[in-house]
Amino acid sequence: MKANITLFFLVLFVVAAVVGWDWPNIAKIMPVYVAAIPGIVLTLIQIYREATDWEGRRGGQGAGMDMDEVSDVKLERKVEIQRTLSFFAWFIGGALGIWLLGLTFSLPLLVFLYALIEGKEKWYTALIMAVCAYVFLWGLFEYMLETRWPPGLLFG
Repeated sequence: MKANITLFFLVLFVVAAVVGWDWPNIAKIMPVYVAAIPGIVLTLIQIYREATDWEGRRGGQGAGMDMDEVSDVKLERKVEIQRTLSFFAWFIGGALGIWLLGLTFSLPLLVFLYALIEGKEKWYTALIMAVCAYVFLWGLFEYMLETRWPPGLLFG
């Protein structure tokens, strides 16, 4: 089953590279150079690992490697519900912020508030993170790629 998924992604990345290869350079940066070509390389590495029983030779069981600590901690139902509601509150708040203020202002604001409230960071650390998010959005999209995000409802 694992090999079928790997082959599916290999075909998907090859098709993306072939289709996008004749596009103008600015149009094929993300789909071809950033996604398709690295995707082809990574799927070929995975096919090699599966074909040569990479985990079996390294003393593993061949079932994959453990990436995370495994624990049997069970949370109380109240804590699970509280964390779920908190996640959706941040998600909906971010979506409303983007709708009202626009992405360029609301995403740094969301980063600031999330780092301050959920991350319990000091205000100046949260502010630095928000400024970095703004500089990244402005520098990459508006300055380098000349993409203007639509203004929010309040600024439109």
